[in-house]
Amino acid sequence: MRFALLTLVALLASAGTARAEKVERPVLTLSGANFRPLPLAIAPMLYPDAAASREAGKAIDETLAQDLTVSGLFELLNRKSFLADEKEGVLTADIKFARWQDVGAEGLIKVVVAGGDPVTAELHLFNTVLGKEELKKRYSAPAAQARRLAHQFADDVFTFYTHEPSVFGTQLAFVRKVSGSKQVFLADWDGRHARQLTKGTMNLLPSWTAGGRSIAFTSYRTGSPAIVVFDLATEGLDTIFKRVSTLVTGASFSRDGKKVVFSMSQDDGNSHLWIADANGENAKRLTDGFGINSSPSFSPDGKQIAYVSNRSGNPQIYVISASGGEPKRITFQGNYNQTPDWSPRGDLIAFTARDERNAFDIFTVDPATLKITRLTQDQGNNEEPSFSPNGRLIAFTSTRTGRSHLYVMSADGNFQRQMSSGNDESYTPAWGPFPAAKP
Repeated sequence: MRFALLTLVALLASAGTARAEKVERPVLTLSGANFRPLPLAIAPMLYPDAAASREAGKAIDETLAQDLTVSGLFELLNRKSFLADEKEGVLTADIKFARWQDVGAEGLIKVVVAGGDPVTAELHLFNTVLGKEELKKRYSAPAAQARRLAHQFADDVFTFYTHEPSVFGTQLAFVRKVSGSKQVFLADWDGRHARQLTKGTMNLLPSWTAGGRSIAFTSYRTGSPAIVVFDLATEGLDTIFKRVSTLVTGASFSRDGKKVVFSMSQDDGNSHLWIADANGENAKRLTDGFGINSSPSFSPDGKQIAYVSNRSGNPQIYVISASGGEPKRITFQGNYNQTPDWSPRGDLIAFTARDERNAFDIFTVDPATLKITRLTQDQGNNEEPSFSPNGRLIAFTSTRTGRSHLYVMSADGNFQRQMSSGNDESYTPAWGPFPAAKP
């Protein structure tokens, strides 16, 4: 299998003046057919005093390296190749930039860790070619939250180079088995700090409401499937579609927070898509005819909906206008395609397909050209893709280790990395939106 590759283009824009040339910061973009990550060195953590927490420093070190690696933008250099003194400071005058250039580093990160609990960490990002410091950030946090502090650093570095928001401060909702019943969990984007949100009877298919304030899911707590919303601030539960007496599943909310689309079972054995206001009022049926219609996903602008239908005889991906009308089939390969998720960038729809060997893998389809690209292969069953809010990464589940775990990869299938482990199996990840800006 040949994956589409990322291109990393460093644009050094210079503006001439009468006296000197001002070099602006590089902008890394993802496009084209060649892949050139930025060679980046992360120096060993620096501890200015004996009270500095080595445990917190280790967590920061590991998390920062993980985030920047998975982003696909950087080639992290092996520390065994470093020529510079490990105790070299963070002042520009003290850094032997030639030694860092000799090992191929174009960027250099140094982190100073101070304090026990709370821990304070200061990140310095240098351009080794220009021999200058380009970014400096300082944060404090309880030692137990050292990983989240590192996520902030990774976000700063990613945004500095790309001018785009990163996903390192986002969260994943997903399902995990607890005492034989499936329950909804919430974790950091990398699967860490997981906490259980639901209890009791089976709860499935989490999705996020606009703004990330709540998580909706399909619950069997009343015996029949209904859509329940969990408020993350109050931890309160609310059942929407109270006026609907038939079975409803699989809610998907538009990004502007105004609409929700869901699947409703009919008395004739079929199921159809319905669209309603976000509170469940003013429901309107979108699909008709014979078949099962399910797994809806809004386009970024809220004008279209991707979904699964077996109206042609087997499950395929279709697109329909959010105002109704004739659906358009967009997959014609394979005989079992499901779980579509529309990229926030609007250019791709990721989905699960069963191949000729009865293995499930993840593909993308361009809704404009209908071009299909395969992202996974020959590594167990890979299912249930969910795009990150910047459209650069995809969360999914895989059984490549024997159990169903959470994984993350770039949108073209590269940099696949396991994000959950242990004996607990995880299913149906739903990637949350960017955190709301603090006032």
